[in-house]
Amino acid sequence: MATIESRPTLPTRSSSGNHASSTRNPLNLKVHRLLTSNLEDAGTRAALETLGELEHAEKDSGEGVQGGGIKAALERGGGLRKEIDARMTQGSKEFLKAFSQVNDKLSMLQSHLDAMHVCCDEVQSELDKANKGTRYLLEHAEGLRQQRSNVVVQQSLVHLFLTRFTLSDAELRTLSSRDVSVGPELFAAMDKTERIRADCRALLSGEAGEGTKAGLDIMEYTAQHLEAGYQKIFKWCTFQARGFARDVLEVSTTVRTAIARLKSRPDLLSEVLTVLGTTRSTSILNLFLDALTRGGPNGLPRPIELHAHDPIRYVGDMLAWIHQAMAGEREFLESLFGIKDEGRWVGSVHAYSLRSRGGVEMSDEDRVKTLLDKDFEGCGRPLKIRVQQTVKSQESSIMAYRISTLIHFYQVTMERTIGPDALMSQVLSELMDHSYEVFFETLRAQGRSFLRFVQPPAAALSAPTQLRDALSILREIMSVYSSSLLDHEASIATPEKRQTEFKDVLDAALDPALQMCSAMAEMRPLSWDQAVFWVNCDEAVLACLEPFDFTVEKRDQLQENEAKHVESLTAEHLGHLMKSTGLESLLATLRSKDGETPLSHLDEASANVVIQSITTFSNFLSTVDTLGSPRLSLLPPHLASAIHSEALARISRAYDELYDAILDEKNRYEGRHTLLRRSKEEVATLLGVGF
Repeated sequence: MATIESRPTLPTRSSSGNHASSTRNPLNLKVHRLLTSNLEDAGTRAALETLGELEHAEKDSGEGVQGGGIKAALERGGGLRKEIDARMTQGSKEFLKAFSQVNDKLSMLQSHLDAMHVCCDEVQSELDKANKGTRYLLEHAEGLRQQRSNVVVQQSLVHLFLTRFTLSDAELRTLSSRDVSVGPELFAAMDKTERIRADCRALLSGEAGEGTKAGLDIMEYTAQHLEAGYQKIFKWCTFQARGFARDVLEVSTTVRTAIARLKSRPDLLSEVLTVLGTTRSTSILNLFLDALTRGGPNGLPRPIELHAHDPIRYVGDMLAWIHQAMAGEREFLESLFGIKDEGRWVGSVHAYSLRSRGGVEMSDEDRVKTLLDKDFEGCGRPLKIRVQQTVKSQESSIMAYRISTLIHFYQVTMERTIGPDALMSQVLSELMDHSYEVFFETLRAQGRSFLRFVQPPAAALSAPTQLRDALSILREIMSVYSSSLLDHEASIATPEKRQTEFKDVLDAALDPALQMCSAMAEMRPLSWDQAVFWVNCDEAVLACLEPFDFTVEKRDQLQENEAKHVESLTAEHLGHLMKSTGLESLLATLRSKDGETPLSHLDEASANVVIQSITTFSNFLSTVDTLGSPRLSLLPPHLASAIHSEALARISRAYDELYDAILDEKNRYEGRHTLLRRSKEEVATLLGVGF
C-alpha cells in the first residue's frame, strides 16, 4: 500500500483557554498522536478499531464516562478516517496512473530487446559461419608466426656467430692495408683474431661435423690475416729500428707493444733485433770516436784524447764513457722490452737465463744482454788499442797498478752487466791481463835492479835506502788496493780473500827487496851485525805492512824471522854480560859436573872461587844499567829494551840457580850462608826484574 503524502491537520480552537485545556487532556493528546501517525501501522489500526467499538457501545448503552468528550472524539475520529480513506484512494489512483506510463515504457523496451536479440542471433550465426570459414587461415597464420620467430632466433645466432668468428671490413683493412699505420687499431684487430682462433680451437675440440669444417675454414681464414698483421708489424719495426741512430732515444708505447707482439714470432723479432743491433753499434761507435776526438757539443766536455798525458784520467774517461753509454743503452733496451726497473743499480748482478741456447725461446734479459754485446762490439777495437798503448808506456809500477785496478773494476762491472761471454767483457779482460802483466814486469825490473847493485850495509846497520824505496812503492800500492773501487763489496770480502788476491802483488814487490837484504847481510862478517841489520830491515817492512789487514801471512813470516834474530841477539848480549858478572865459570862448572860429585870438591867451584865470583858479581850489580846497553843502540828502542831486559832476567835466573846449588847440602859448602851476600830477591830487584 502507498503511504500518504500529507497528513490532515487537526482543527484548532478559537479560544486560548479551550486550546490549553485540550492540550492538557490526555485523551486529546492520544488522539492527536494517533491522527498524526501512519494509519497503515498495525497499532494505529487497532486503536481506531477500539474507538469504533466504544462508539457503538455508547450508542447502545446511552452512558459514557465522559459523555461529551468521548463522543466528540469519536466524531472527529470518524471524519478523519473518511478523509484518510479519500486521500488514500486519490493517491492510489495517481500511483496507478504513473505506473501505467511506466508499464508502457517497459513494454516498448521489451519490444526493442526482442528486436536486439533477433539481431544478435543473426550476428552470432554469421560469426559462426565466418569462424568456420577462416579457421584454416588462422592455423596457417599461427604456423607462419612460429616460423618467423624461429627465423629471428636463427638470424640472431648467425649474427652473433659472424660477429664473434669473423672480422669486419675495417679490421681487415687495418690488418693488411699500408694506409693504416701500426697502432692500437691494429693491435685490437690482432687480439680479436687471436680470440677467434682460440674459440675455434674450442669448436674443433667438439664432435666432427659441420662445426669442425667451419672451424677449419675460420682457422685458415684468420691465419692468413693474422700473418699479414705480423708482417705489417715486422716491416714497421724494421723501419723504426733503422731510425734509432740518435743520441737521445725514446721508446713509444706503440713500439714497445709491437716488439712484445713479435715475441710470438721469434724469427721476425730476431731480424728486427739484428737491424737494431747494427744500427746502434754504428751509432755508438761514432759517438765514442766523437767523444775521443771532438768532444761534446760546443766543445764541452772536451775531447778525451786531450788528457792522454794523464794515464789514469785518460783510461778512466774512456772506460767511464763506455760504462755510462752502456747504462743509457741498457735503459733504452729495457724500455724497449718493457722490463720494469726495480731499483737495481747499473753493474749489479743480473740473473741471466740459460734458455737462449738450443733454439729455446730467449728471455727479455737474454735479449738485452745480446743486444748490449752487439751494440758495443764496434767500440772494442779503438778502446783496446788506446788502453794498450797507454799501459805499455808506463814505467812506474804504481801507475801501472792504478791502471790495472781501474780496468779490473770496469771488467767486473761489465761482466755483471752483460755477462762474461760478451765481447766488451772479453776486451776488458784482455786489457786487465795485459795491464797486470805490465805491472808485474815493472816489479820484476825493480827487483832485478835491487839485486844488480848490492852493497854492504851502512855503519848504522839501518834498513837500506833501496828497501825503503821499495816499501814506499809497496805502501802506495797497498793503499791503492785498500781503497780500490774493486773493494766496493768490502763488507762481504773477508781478510783471507783479500789476502789471497793481493799475495802475488805482495810477493812480487817485497821478495826481491828481502833477497837484497839477505845478500847485504851476508857481506858483514859478524853475526851480531847481521842480526842487527836483519832486525832493522824486518822492522821497516813490518811497519809498512802493519796498517793493512790483508798482509797478515807475510807479517807472520817476517815476525818469525825477526824473532830468530832477536833471540840470537839476546843470547849474544847475555854472553857479553855474563863475562862481566863473574858467574860464567861457576855456572859452567855447575852445569857440567857429575851428579854425584859435590860442587865444593871441584877446584873450579871451591869456596874461594865462589867468594871471588860473588865479589865480581856485586861490582857488576853496582855498575850495570838496567835500562839499556850501548851495544844495542843500533836496534829500534823497543827491541833494544826488550833484549836487554831479557838478558838481565836470564842473569837473575842464573844467579837463582847458583844460589840454590850453594845452599844445597849435597854440595857440602862450609859456611854456605855466609858465601852469598845477597838473596835472590835482592838481586832481581837490582837487575830490574819483576816477579
